[in-house]
Amino acid sequence: MRRETEAGGPHAGVAEGSRPGGPETEGLGAREALAPDDTAPDERWSAVLVAGAPELSARLLAEVFGPLLALAPAERALLVRTLDAWLECGGSVGRAAVRLRCHRNTVFNRLRRLERLTSRSLSHPCELVETVLALEALRWSAERG
Repeated sequence: MRRETEAGGPHAGVAEGSRPGGPETEGLGAREALAPDDTAPDERWSAVLVAGAPELSARLLAEVFGPLLALAPAERALLVRTLDAWLECGGSVGRAAVRLRCHRNTVFNRLRRLERLTSRSLSHPCELVETVLALEALRWSAERG
């Protein structure tokens, strides 16, 4: 099992403005076909990676979000929506709270609950990457039915 989440987990931010790119992606083949919603692949690398490896994505989804998927749909949707808002707000709990129309402590509590369920800390970069990829895998699986 992964290490326990530290108290300041959701306080850490996601680096804004960082975008991978370059020849590393040449092996993906028809990259445009993998990008959802006509998004250029370099705008959503995580989505391209998930779509390009469906078997691995399914395993990642089960491993990282397994306990989350076991929750009631409304509860699961609330935690996923909170994570998504926090990520879209660059890791800002305050801005995510405004977007979600709730108190910032509510956002903290939801993110901590998500960390406990996934055994992943949002303040550890590698674990955050796993969480983001699992989120993309969840979206991808929902789109595929």
